[in-house]
Amino acid sequence: MYYLNKIVGFLISPIGIAIFGGVIAFLCAKREHRRAAKWFGGLTVVWFWLWMTPIMSLVVGVPLEREFLVDGKVPAVEMFPKADAIVLLGGSMGVETNLSSYAEMWGSADRVWQAARLYKAGKSTKVIATGDHAIDSTLGLLLEFGVVKDDVCFMDARNTEDEAKGIREILSRVELVTGSGGVGELRVEELSRVEVERGRRRPKILLVTSAWHMKRASLMFEKYAPSVEVVCAPADFENSIVAERPFSLSDFLPDPGAFMGNSVALHEWVGIVGYKLFR
Repeated sequence: MYYLNKIVGFLISPIGIAIFGGVIAFLCAKREHRRAAKWFGGLTVVWFWLWMTPIMSLVVGVPLEREFLVDGKVPAVEMFPKADAIVLLGGSMGVETNLSSYAEMWGSADRVWQAARLYKAGKSTKVIATGDHAIDSTLGLLLEFGVVKDDVCFMDARNTEDEAKGIREILSRVELVTGSGGVGELRVEELSRVEVERGRRRPKILLVTSAWHMKRASLMFEKYAPSVEVVCAPADFENSIVAERPFSLSDFLPDPGAFMGNSVALHEWVGIVGYKLFR
């Protein structure tokens, strides 16, 4: 299913559709259907151009992030409640290699910074980092940001569905001790125990991921981890920040970075629509 999702995701991506249009145009030309070849070729070029422009982020990117703004601003960490754990979804960090002993920050590394901010603000004493090779890719930067190593645990996962299922499983095996403020403390050294002092309750997490991914991620947690109370604490408001600056002629010109961002946004929308149709 994982690889099937990857294949389907590519086929309905901007580049997948552009390749399909180009192949159709080529086949029409080979069969001497010149009019159809021109139409398909022209539409493919327009399609490809459109998805490569920064202005397209207003259509597909900004709406993904808008609901997580507070009064039009990125929410400060002080606004979030205390929780049993900070769950950091795949921080998009460079995997440790022999090339350098330092953490490498990739495109969505703001997620790691956000998790560290919440931790340092006292919102939770535990960070659960997920993703492929999570230890190699995330631990270094968390430590540099001041998170204590013993307060971090890791969970390998290939996609958001696996992350939601894994967090549900972890928190079902964790002892939650309710403090005076009503917020539990996560005791990872006692993961094998299944007991909660002063009565059972739903464990609460601060879910950290990029703002453009948060809508789909929260839907996945709603479906696969209904026993967990999720508070969205997004980072990385890439599209909203870009939308705030004055637009110019260059926003209508092709840009490789915009193409990548718009492709990711379309992938998110496809996932959201798919979830709503087949849940």
